[in-house]
Amino acid sequence: MQRVNHFPRPFTSVRILSGGGEGAYVIAAMFTAAYSAKAERLAASCARLGLPYAIHEVPTVHNSISVHGTNDFTYTKPNFIRNLLAAHNKPVLYVDADCEFMAQPELIDELAKSRCDFAIYNWYADEYTDGFVPVDLAGDVSEPAAARRFYQFAGSVDWFSKRQLLCSGLVQFYGNSITARVLLKRWHQTIMRFPGCADDNALGFTFNNPKTFSPLRFLMKTRWLPKSYARISWWIYVKPIINHADTPLPSPNTVAIKDLGGRKEFYRSKMERAKTELLFPRDCILDTQRREICKLVDGKLVLLRRTEQEFWL
Repeated sequence: MQRVNHFPRPFTSVRILSGGGEGAYVIAAMFTAAYSAKAERLAASCARLGLPYAIHEVPTVHNSISVHGTNDFTYTKPNFIRNLLAAHNKPVLYVDADCEFMAQPELIDELAKSRCDFAIYNWYADEYTDGFVPVDLAGDVSEPAAARRFYQFAGSVDWFSKRQLLCSGLVQFYGNSITARVLLKRWHQTIMRFPGCADDNALGFTFNNPKTFSPLRFLMKTRWLPKSYARISWWIYVKPIINHADTPLPSPNTVAIKDLGGRKEFYRSKMERAKTELLFPRDCILDTQRREICKLVDGKLVLLRRTEQEFWL
């Protein structure tokens, strides 16, 4: 009989989209039938760039990933990634199935060759995180407006620390190492320990609370990915290498991690206020068609200045 805490747990795929030949790492993703079209788009982008990939259709995902998921711990992200490390015996670049490769991910080859254990986008380690979302405004009547022409500030993380993790887990790199395996096991255990928590929150909690003599504290080689490698649609000023075209919605079932031992998801004492100069005023309206920075005054757009900044919508 399999122990409740056995890790990794073997899982069965409905089918596997694979190709790209040999490489220093393998790109891995899992998806349910509802995401088939997006998974096939991801596979096509890998094939177009000659990248090795193994994209697994699974019967379900754990509810730490999706509100529509189940309680089956076989289908957590850490368990899936751990199985792929064993199956391929090389580093794994996990990506969500609704991502797409837009250009050669040269940094990932570097991570694989440098024996990096873990890499991910970290909001706290990025000095500028401002995001922008479309806003419906009437443009100049003499000029047809492009789709998603106007944007406004939507939010940011204004705390900075290279020692704390607040992640967007759509892209994650794991080396083929003992240390990476320890991290995946601890992450899986955190998900099991705190029912209802989101997997990103659980990963941040795990990283920010290493055990006293854990290799995660002393041995783990960590790199923080730039936004271009986990580019979400609200970063319109970033040219994507790995792109997530949809704007993620907050999960309605996310439960904050409350540890009886007093451990926290993050520690403000290890952070400082971000001090980077803003690309755009946070109260402005961006006209991406004309490359203008504007302000809304009495319901009308007033030009503040023009910008040479490129936008990727």
